[in-house]
Amino acid sequence: MAKTRRDLIEREIERLHEQGELLERDWRRIPYLGLFLLSAGPAYWIWGPTAAMYAVLCTPCLVGTALYLIGVRRSENRQQITELEGQLRAIDDAAAAA
Repeated sequence: MAKTRRDLIEREIERLHEQGELLERDWRRIPYLGLFLLSAGPAYWIWGPTAAMYAVLCTPCLVGTALYLIGVRRSENRQQITELEGQLRAIDDAAAAA
């Protein structure tokens, strides 16, 4: 049973590392969301100043939301990896004591 549990934990850690790499990639892409601010100019000419104001106001909200959501997920990912590595150490300690 311990061997199976250990294998499951190791696979979950591997999966979390892969997910962490994807989250890091998404984190590096967040500044590009600021480029939506460039849509304020065309929005002004096509729909008027109200649409341009919405573009200017919504862009920081978009960037801030992405920062928050991806940042929290990255933190949770690291925390889960730490907890699972602690479980692996506990399994190793129990196996060494037996």
